[in-house]
Amino acid sequence: MAQGVPLPRLIMFDLDGTLVDTAMEIAHSVNQTLAEAGFDSLPPELIREWIGKGTAWLFATVSQQVTGQDKERASQVYDQFYPRFLQVYHDLTGVHSRPYPGAPEALEILRAAGCQLAVVTNKDRDLSQRLLDSQGLAQAIDILVGGGDTPEGKPSPQPLQKALVDAGLSAQDALFVGDSSNDVQAARRAGVTIWAFNHGYNHGEPIAMANPDRVLDSFPELLQQLGVRPPLASPSI
Repeated sequence: MAQGVPLPRLIMFDLDGTLVDTAMEIAHSVNQTLAEAGFDSLPPELIREWIGKGTAWLFATVSQQVTGQDKERASQVYDQFYPRFLQVYHDLTGVHSRPYPGAPEALEILRAAGCQLAVVTNKDRDLSQRLLDSQGLAQAIDILVGGGDTPEGKPSPQPLQKALVDAGLSAQDALFVGDSSNDVQAARRAGVTIWAFNHGYNHGEPIAMANPDRVLDSFPELLQQLGVRPPLASPSI
């Protein structure tokens, strides 16, 4: 896909680290849960590196970290406190998160240009919907594929394939925009072109190391690469 070619009929976006910066919110939720469980807080920058594989994987990693990799104890902590973590995160969703600059405007511009828009994320579906609602992004999204909607999450291609089926389109009609190696692997396996932002949470590594088709710095650059311009403002009378 090159600048100047027809727009993809479907543009799929990852959520955390792509459309919305949720790192601080997730860190608050993790550390509040740990405090209730009697553990010390973890550094937000460490928690940030675990974002992207879904809440279950993240809290399992947290449980391993605070128990010193004691598998039996970590399993007990996970079983006892993961439901509480989900409740805390549910309650805090939208409180500390913010869309990345230009994201809301870009979604509206792409919809106006005729693209179907999807969010494909490993985050639990209810949390994903709540986050989109809280940030005023839900009205721009045609399709949501969240954690649990397919047997496997990214890096499996299944979530992207479900979005394609829901849109009634093929991989050649679509573009996926993400921020992590999971996103790149899922797109490759689904046969979808993958562009990636470098402002996300790629497990502490530069996203360029995952070899997406393009690396993006901002949402204005995304629009530029797609050859889409904001509509001209109506002249005042």
